[in-house]
Amino acid sequence: MSYRGKTLLLGNAEVGKTSILARYAEGIFKDEYEATIGANFIVKEIDLSNVLKGLDFEDKEDFRKKGFKLYIWDICGQYDKLFVTEYYFYNALGAFVVFDITKEKSFNDINLWVEKMKSLSGDIPFVLVANKVDLKNDFAIEEREIEEKAQEYGVPLIKTSAKKNIKIDLAFETLAKLIIEKSFTE
Repeated sequence: MSYRGKTLLLGNAEVGKTSILARYAEGIFKDEYEATIGANFIVKEIDLSNVLKGLDFEDKEDFRKKGFKLYIWDICGQYDKLFVTEYYFYNALGAFVVFDITKEKSFNDINLWVEKMKSLSGDIPFVLVANKVDLKNDFAIEEREIEEKAQEYGVPLIKTSAKKNIKIDLAFETLAKLIIEKSFTE
């Protein structure tokens, strides 16, 4: 039986959480927007070849043999309806906080998502994801501000594009490594 890690995809509506998940899990991108009602769920086996590099812990070989699955919950992005999905936050081992680099409000709301995550899931590792980097001419947030936000929380920043498949795998590998470091090596 594989090791498992429950993860959350958090962020405002229309930042690309569902597209990131579809790109990672199925290798597809859909141009049309469809709002997530409640939460979507998918299970994906992580390729551990990059994830386990640099980690040294007692169960490393067992991890390699059994594998590691992420149980990924794509949470609806309408903050005012979040009470419906609070149940999904419990027992999470890690999260992505996603914002759309072309929408300043999604960046400004990062703090709300982090506060909600910490209040319901505790001090779990997370990755800050700046999505839609393929839309370079439409950036609404300065690079410096984005870097400072990641430094403020002391978390990795991954700049992605679900549409162009830019650094999607890296984002998931990064979070998997953080989860393994915190939850399975201590």
